[in-house]
Amino acid sequence: MSNNSSRRQWLRNTTAALAGASFAPAIFATEKERYRAEGIILLNGNENPYGPSAAARKAMTEAAGTSNRYPDDQVAALKKQVAEFWNVGRENILFGAGSSEFLGLVSLLVSSNKGTIITAEPSYKVWNGQAESFGLGFKRIPVAIDKTLDLPAMVSAIDGDTRMMYICNPNNPIGSYVEDHLLRNFVNECSKKCMVLVDEAYTEFADLPSLKDLAIKNPNIVVAKTFSKIYGLAGARIGYVIAHPATIKKLAAFQPWPDANVSAVTVAAASAALKDHAFVKDCKEKIAQARELCYKTFKELSLEYIPSHTNFILFNIGKIGSDFSQKMQAKNIFVQYRDHFGGKWCRVSMGTIDEMKTFCVALKEFA
Repeated sequence: MSNNSSRRQWLRNTTAALAGASFAPAIFATEKERYRAEGIILLNGNENPYGPSAAARKAMTEAAGTSNRYPDDQVAALKKQVAEFWNVGRENILFGAGSSEFLGLVSLLVSSNKGTIITAEPSYKVWNGQAESFGLGFKRIPVAIDKTLDLPAMVSAIDGDTRMMYICNPNNPIGSYVEDHLLRNFVNECSKKCMVLVDEAYTEFADLPSLKDLAIKNPNIVVAKTFSKIYGLAGARIGYVIAHPATIKKLAAFQPWPDANVSAVTVAAASAALKDHAFVKDCKEKIAQARELCYKTFKELSLEYIPSHTNFILFNIGKIGSDFSQKMQAKNIFVQYRDHFGGKWCRVSMGTIDEMKTFCVALKEFA
């Protein structure tokens, strides 16, 4: 059984228990307050183990009471808030059910003329099947020897069939990133020839600036943002794009109405989360501590790993064996492995400090 199938089965078995979980009063979720079955440690989804914040949970609870009404006014208020946060216009923002919605919608936008999407290998792929269903193919460019995006090779791969360039920075599943000035030059150059979609799901962990200032001026650049990661709202499903007004209108035409796929509850959560700077700071510090704990263990076990600037780490499990994830699941720890760079690698998401200590103890048993 695959990791994804195993996790889905576990989720089905525990849905009822999770639905009855009450909101915790503490500022940050602790081990016993997590919305999960007792003893299960989820390190396979790049989720924030400390979220949602208390402010976001309170806002969701209050919004639930008015969910009989469409959230038009609340969406407008959040759009104003997000626009001010990024110093862009409201006409540059479009909301959806997570940034993943827009990876599909931008693919749909460029698919009127069939062709290919250029992306790194490895990079985020969950949306690839949707793009393929629109008749698009993929040209995958291996990352450079230092495990960063090979920008020169990606530019060279552009041809008459290229419809879009997809960039995830920092890159999932590797955790490396391209420096801002290099990425800006790259994106500007590519946008002369095709649409460029920049996935900024993990920029907050690396303190990277957004390319939003390029996107609002150039119809061929779209920046995707999410509340799923640093803000701890993966299950709430809310994200957005920042783009030129003309591009926003085209993407909005694929929705039932602009911003249609967000609810009153998720909008309230996002608004509260965006204001909660203390929560974001605390999460970044704790996740950085968790990464260092893992690095120390990897070094002790002589396991190859790639230093990460995100909430996950990719490390080599070739010496442990392909049954690594099954061994971890036997201890109620969910991880995932994939074939990368000619071997088996595990992308482990950062849980709480205590969860990562448990993970490291288990890893030492196997390695």
